[in-house]
Amino acid sequence: MKFDYDLLVEILCRLPVESLLRFRCLSKTCCSCIDSPDFIKLHLNRSIKTRTNRSLVIHEILPKGSTYAIDLDSSESNRHPMKLHHKFHGDVFGSCNGLLAIYNGEDLTLWNPATKKHRNLPRFWDHCQSDDKMLRGFGYNAENDDYKVIVITQLFFMYHPTFWVYSLKANSLTRTDVLIDCSIINDNRHDSVGVFAGGSVHWVVNRRGYFDNKVILAFNLNNESFCELPKPRTRSTDLVMYLGELGGSLAISYPWDCEIWVMKEYGVEESWTKLFYVSHFRNGMYYKICDPYLKPLCYSKTETGHEALLVVQDSEYFLLCDLEKEGTKKLAIFGSLQHKRCNRISANICLYTCIRFWKEKLYGLPKPHTKSDPFACLGEIGGSLAISFCLCINVFVDVWIMKEY
Repeated sequence: MKFDYDLLVEILCRLPVESLLRFRCLSKTCCSCIDSPDFIKLHLNRSIKTRTNRSLVIHEILPKGSTYAIDLDSSESNRHPMKLHHKFHGDVFGSCNGLLAIYNGEDLTLWNPATKKHRNLPRFWDHCQSDDKMLRGFGYNAENDDYKVIVITQLFFMYHPTFWVYSLKANSLTRTDVLIDCSIINDNRHDSVGVFAGGSVHWVVNRRGYFDNKVILAFNLNNESFCELPKPRTRSTDLVMYLGELGGSLAISYPWDCEIWVMKEYGVEESWTKLFYVSHFRNGMYYKICDPYLKPLCYSKTETGHEALLVVQDSEYFLLCDLEKEGTKKLAIFGSLQHKRCNRISANICLYTCIRFWKEKLYGLPKPHTKSDPFACLGEIGGSLAISFCLCINVFVDVWIMKEY
């Protein structure tokens, strides 16, 4: 049966990465299509829009241990941790479009858990006495289609910090002394990890000379400039606050007051909107729901279909915050992890994508082969469009049906 090539691409972009990687071996046309930058972006943008192909990556910090992934597309009762086998040791300091940035104290690694591809980056910054004088960040510059790693260091004898920007696309390094009225020296490991949102990477730092005055420092990946973003107008203390990303927007949490805000219009102070708040006082008694660390991770759904937030609490537990009822539920999704009683964990949302590194060969979007490459067939099952893939003639390996056209 003759099929429309554009329709085939539309069907492929709806499949999970695991299936796409299998289908690369079907034919040259299929491999070139799946590897093409246009298709990779199409698949990525659809995953972002539909909130699919998402996984929760959990890494044990103390004691040093393994890395696990939980499929967020599955129902809450079926969310079981799956161990990710890799040779990288270190902490995840960034997640963007399916790429994880990992730092082990000496070197950096960019890793795609879906494709198992990685890129090792050599140490390109000055030596610091401790990680307390170092900020790290990872993000994507949509203007140049480039991923960048940012490292900011401040030596004890230097008044101003130095920032280093590594471009993955150009394989180049930029070093500049930063003249900002902030100190990156901190006593909180969470503040050293940047959050990517709105085309910039963000950190919580101290105003120079004022350790009780926190500011949001933003680094624009397009023009490589710094600026300070306004904080929400809230009565909550900013002595302890943490950044996150929700649906592409910058988010902030105040764990002592159990508030979560989101900046709906980037850079506009008035656009800060309170998403979640739980009072400490219930039935006349003081009720402390949050510990000193509370990081928003992503939008989710409750079992009843309510809009909710998935957050990590005190680097130990996960909470599902019901945005309609303003209630919380501790999630029992660890399984075997709970029995291990790991003291600290880090959590990141990772999209399963086909993002490739620039040192690999990239193919342009090919023209379809109509006769010499019969790798797929379209059909109809129960009134729905169906497609089957084969390795050779009459040997079909997969059949997919589009239940909603």
